[in-house]
Amino acid sequence: MNLEESIKDVIQQKLSDGTIEKIIAEKLESGVSNAMEKLFRSYGDVGEVIEKKIKEIMIPAIERHDFSAHLIKLDSILTEIVNSTALVDNKKLLENFKELMIEDESRRVIKVSELFGMWCNYVAKEVETNGLEVVFDDGPSYEYVDVTMVVEHEEGRGWSDIKKANIIFECEHDENMNFLIPISNWSRFDGEKWDIDFKLGSDIESLRHMSGFEVTLLKLKRGFCKIVLDEEEMEESVSPEAEPEADWS
Repeated sequence: MNLEESIKDVIQQKLSDGTIEKIIAEKLESGVSNAMEKLFRSYGDVGEVIEKKIKEIMIPAIERHDFSAHLIKLDSILTEIVNSTALVDNKKLLENFKELMIEDESRRVIKVSELFGMWCNYVAKEVETNGLEVVFDDGPSYEYVDVTMVVEHEEGRGWSDIKKANIIFECEHDENMNFLIPISNWSRFDGEKWDIDFKLGSDIESLRHMSGFEVTLLKLKRGFCKIVLDEEEMEESVSPEAEPEADWS
């Protein structure tokens, strides 16, 4: 077989096995791509129009997307990490992180009376029961604990628009439940609404030891939630959620 016949055989083979069609398709695709890139480079307005249209479609689509499934996946991943590392005993760390991940953008203002109610719920769950008497009115339960709220205003400069105060929550029975929450008000812009100045550490160690109510305060602060002082003093009697252990003696 001479050279000419060999070339004819190779061409015939490539025509029959689809190689030629593939090469043509690739060159056409490359040519179109190059032409479009040249078009966008030469006529920037075309690219801007397409970019604008893409944004108009993508941004609303992203805003409407339900990311709850992703949070569930994140939850499972974090749980797996905690269970496979030295953090296995730090359940509190995982719980606090998951709680902070849930943003409440609907709450922009909270009354101090509402915040006091949240703290009372925290006291009911976490208050120390040692030293409390057991009552048997409707089955065994611990006696109520007395709690109070007071807003203490700091003396400022008469010429200053900035005011400062402290919201103080106190539990007579268990001082570990007590909280002092600094707040501030710039009357020129805030009117009667106050900012939360409560500070917490942002490192992993702080998150591990953060209480449930501290997490609540941090979420409110991160969400730029304002406080309205609808009350200056409040008091309540809180029933501990813990149940007394049975005494069979």
